[in-house]
Amino acid sequence: MDQSSSWKDNTVAVMGKIAANRYLRAIRDGMAVIIPVAIVGSFFTVVTQFPITAWTNFIKPYAAGLAIPINFSMGFMAIYAAFAIAGRLAEEYDFDRISTGVVSVMVFLLLAAKPIAASTPAAIKALGLKAAATVVPLTNFGAAGLFTAMLAGIATAEVTRFCRTHNMVIKMPDGVPPAVSASFSALIPATFLIVAAWVIHVGFDFDVNAFLQWIFSPLAYFGKDNLASVLVPILLTDIAWLFGIHGAALATPIFWPLWYPNLNANMAAVANGSVTSANAPHFMTEQFFQWFVYVGGAGATLSLCILLAFFSKSSYGKTIGKVTIIPGIFNINEPVIFGVPIVMNPYFAIPFVVAPLAMGVLTWFAMVTHMVSRTVALVPWTLPGPIGALMTTAWDWRAAVLCTINIVVAVFIYYPFFKIWDRNQLKNEQKAAAEDAAKAAGIEAVPAE
Repeated sequence: MDQSSSWKDNTVAVMGKIAANRYLRAIRDGMAVIIPVAIVGSFFTVVTQFPITAWTNFIKPYAAGLAIPINFSMGFMAIYAAFAIAGRLAEEYDFDRISTGVVSVMVFLLLAAKPIAASTPAAIKALGLKAAATVVPLTNFGAAGLFTAMLAGIATAEVTRFCRTHNMVIKMPDGVPPAVSASFSALIPATFLIVAAWVIHVGFDFDVNAFLQWIFSPLAYFGKDNLASVLVPILLTDIAWLFGIHGAALATPIFWPLWYPNLNANMAAVANGSVTSANAPHFMTEQFFQWFVYVGGAGATLSLCILLAFFSKSSYGKTIGKVTIIPGIFNINEPVIFGVPIVMNPYFAIPFVVAPLAMGVLTWFAMVTHMVSRTVALVPWTLPGPIGALMTTAWDWRAAVLCTINIVVAVFIYYPFFKIWDRNQLKNEQKAAAEDAAKAAGIEAVPAE
């Protein structure tokens, strides 16, 4: 085995282990649970921004009420993530995910929030209250608390597993309902976790959420509205795919805690009427990539599907194009990635990376210069690209145009590499057909006696 093959195999093995890491998988799957409530919450943003003057005038008196679902979706996403991440790990370890998720939420709340008691007139006035009350700051319940939610979810599952492995659980007799038995099994690990979280945040007055944000602050550079935050996620995702590793599974757990605060800020700003989608504060969100870069899926493969379906001369190219173009329109690209295949394919490695990079830079420029509105809503990822771009920017028709232009740009980038691949495929098919014809002729020929 030569050194290049050894290096490639080692790289694939390392990237495969990273992508298969149980914690990254749990974070990815746990965050995916948030998608339904986030999409429904975003729907209220889309409704309030419908670009018809009569409609906006009609909806304006109800803007405050329409903002409530937005606050309870994106504004509480860390709580949902804490429950789901712990539940996903518990499911993998084969113990009760509901009780584990509930304990995780309790641990998260203890670590992320500290109630403020307002009992004196000065404190009541400072908090804008009318009477004495205890106030719980909600800041860390949204995207700002995602790192703490991840910690709470993983810690809860691991402490529970440790206690179960060492028989440090309360076992109920047979005949007790499973839900009750599971709750008592979680009692001892819950005690350890809840007491520890209370001691850390209240006893030692240590702000875990602020500490985690400080720890990950270097990574936060790639969640800011700069060109590097466009290029780095694209490179990480697409290069992983070229080695057969699910790029989104590798990259999204890293970048989600950076992207969602930006989307949350955009939604909040639009909901309270301080800005429109045209001048929302951030462009660096997951929807930036979903609707303007990864049109058709990672590698912007819808453009390749178009070439395969309508411009192939080889039979295989035409067939794979017809099979993959419909899924590609709805952003499902596993058929083309593994059908062509693109994985480990030298013909398509360059455009698979370069096309998304070009689309990312073009979109970055369009949003930085305010030629196109920024993303302010989470919409279903299976929508066709231009429609998704239109909705995520609160009905900016220019976003749909930009998405279409990006698809065309990717077509031109893929085209020369596609032609070389298709020509080679056609040559192989003609050669195989000639060999089959020669073999058939040889079989039919009768030797002279």
